[in-house]
Amino acid sequence: MDKLELATGRLERNVEEAGETLIQVSLQYPLINMEDCPFRSALNRCFSQSAENIAGALSQDMLGEARAAAALLPEALPYQISGSFTPTYNAPGVLSFFTDVFLYTGGMRGITYRYGSSLLTGDGGRPLFLTTFFPPGSDSCALVCDFIAERRGLDRTSVRDAFSSENIYLTENGLAVFFHPGTLGPVAGGIAVFVMPYSEIGPFSPPVLRDMPASPAGK
Repeated sequence: MDKLELATGRLERNVEEAGETLIQVSLQYPLINMEDCPFRSALNRCFSQSAENIAGALSQDMLGEARAAAALLPEALPYQISGSFTPTYNAPGVLSFFTDVFLYTGGMRGITYRYGSSLLTGDGGRPLFLTTFFPPGSDSCALVCDFIAERRGLDRTSVRDAFSSENIYLTENGLAVFFHPGTLGPVAGGIAVFVMPYSEIGPFSPPVLRDMPASPAGK
């Protein structure tokens, strides 16, 4: 299968109570724009469901505070959840991207969170987890965190405390590991990203990645 041609899907909705909009949701997600792709329907359902899951979880987390804010200041803007995706690795058999979601909860500023996704497109969208890249039984989290700490001169304990194995995606140069604002530095520093080269992972990267020629990411 060739690399995927991507279009943009959109999830738009308002979370309302008693006719009042408390949260506005506007999320973009990838769609396969290839009629001859045998897994097109399955992949597109996967992408749209992922957007639904993000919107549902964040809306639930924000609802109580949004309800209280609307009661206190009825004229204030509704809370907002908005996001777009960026493909980072698009090659035959593999797609990886991240979705940056901006949360506005009143005032002058908001905060952006990132969600990474990597999958085998030729296998109906089977996800690639961090453990996929390392030998069975190894502590993949420790290996990644120790690499980041050593190369960037950071405290190992701080890196491990802030790390989540879900916060990864693929790039042409290696495995990208990211940290949400405030978890490995000040909130104002934004999202911190570290790339672990595939050469550092060794022979345990998936063969579909290890053996294929590089292919530029993009739509």
